[in-house]
Amino acid sequence: MATPLQPVLESPREVDVDELEAELSALWRSAAEGASGQGVVTRACALTLLVSVESEGAAWEVSDLIGDVTRQNPCRAIIMASEPAARPAGINAWVSAHCHLPVEGEKQVCSEQVAVVARGDSVRALPNVVLPLVVPGLPIYLWWRAPRFEPELYFEDILRVTDRVLIDSGRFPQPASDLPRLAEKAREAGIRMGFSDLNWVRMTPWRELIAQCFDPSELRPYLDRVKNVTIEFEKISPRRSAQEAQAWLLAGWLASRLKWDPAGPAAETAEGLWSFAFRSTEGVVEVRLVPREFAGGGEGMCFNITLEAAGHPPARFSLRRGAEGICVATECSVEGREPVSRIVRLEVLEEIEVVNDELKYLGRDRVFEATLDMVGRMAGL
Repeated sequence: MATPLQPVLESPREVDVDELEAELSALWRSAAEGASGQGVVTRACALTLLVSVESEGAAWEVSDLIGDVTRQNPCRAIIMASEPAARPAGINAWVSAHCHLPVEGEKQVCSEQVAVVARGDSVRALPNVVLPLVVPGLPIYLWWRAPRFEPELYFEDILRVTDRVLIDSGRFPQPASDLPRLAEKAREAGIRMGFSDLNWVRMTPWRELIAQCFDPSELRPYLDRVKNVTIEFEKISPRRSAQEAQAWLLAGWLASRLKWDPAGPAAETAEGLWSFAFRSTEGVVEVRLVPREFAGGGEGMCFNITLEAAGHPPARFSLRRGAEGICVATECSVEGREPVSRIVRLEVLEEIEVVNDELKYLGRDRVFEATLDMVGRMAGL
């Protein structure tokens, strides 16, 4: 069996903004003429992927990733770079194609890409350039690859036609305020548009491991008796804000799934520790998000979760990842019994792998949306 060849990016060609559609047609004629000398090329498109970035440099960075997207999710990709402070004002555009040869000897499969860079006051004209390029009748995804989700007013026309927004709370500089603001945006969007978070998807193995702690029938009752939850992340690390966002999301997930209600305002200490009180069917639950130093840490790998549950006897459940970042050690400890522990290898997905998985799923992530709503409630919004 032949090995699939790597994607080929046809060199981006700068074009006149007013001639984008005509240039895309010319791009396909050129691709067909150059396809292995056979004149055989398949144009593939299952969705429109809009990508929002903050600079031209970021546009070319994400352009290098689009080839890996189109291999699994053939699409028309439109990269939008907004530089409102740049001068002189104006808009530049480029067209190119990402082509794959699935198996040597078969037809070449290509997806098209448009890059648009708007500067100065011209950023307001982005919707007029982009919206005519959206492929009719196909899903529209917006990959918001920026530090926080704060679209300007001119972006509303683009959001109005978007089916799902992919954000990454791992890029949020201030998760404690940025996540609740995202929750507000999601509430405002209502049923019109869904949201997904790449940072939330990265935590899927952790959520599965927590759930597995309570799989044995004799341990399941402890879910309703959880009294204390502690989530620890690295205090000093390049991934400090990404881990803090994950801690907020895990706390929101537990509260929403176990039907806890916030019992008072969140409290933050000078050291960045967050404390929340919830009401459950069994009383008050305290949740703490604790930044601290770990032995051997500093790279954003160490992460601990501990759940303490009341009962006769009481129980404690813990998940710990060390500085190597590869495995999670779990332990279920019921007072008076021998602890049960195991080591689980953690699957770590790259950014583009998560994006590809999310693009395959058109439906809304209701669990994430409920979690995000709870995060907003935790912040008092």
